[in-house]
Amino acid sequence: MKTIDKYLLCFGQEPTALKLMPDFQVVFCEYLVGAKGVYLWVEQSPVASGKATTRRFIVARPGKSVPDHYEYVDSAVDPFGSTAHHVFQLPVKVAGRNWAIQSAYGQASQVTRS
Repeated sequence: MKTIDKYLLCFGQEPTALKLMPDFQVVFCEYLVGAKGVYLWVEQSPVASGKATTRRFIVARPGKSVPDHYEYVDSAVDPFGSTAHHVFQLPVKVAGRNWAIQSAYGQASQVTRS
């Protein structure tokens, strides 16, 4: 069984954390004028709290840099403001290492946790 769920992504320097199932797949990204926000539509198994994992997404505007290790997901355009919003997924924490964000639009540094 699969569902398609809709999630609002926050603007700003902090990524939006979403609890998603391991089999998730982003199927659509859109800027909704009425809500003035970027939404992701995600196909996944029905969410079960014990199996869900946290994934982080960030919204960047054109011309703003994001670290190389962020994965591009999709773009959404405000049809009246002529502004594009680009969605990136942050990498999953790997073996005690985490990528710390200095700025959503700048450089990131690698931090090792003890």
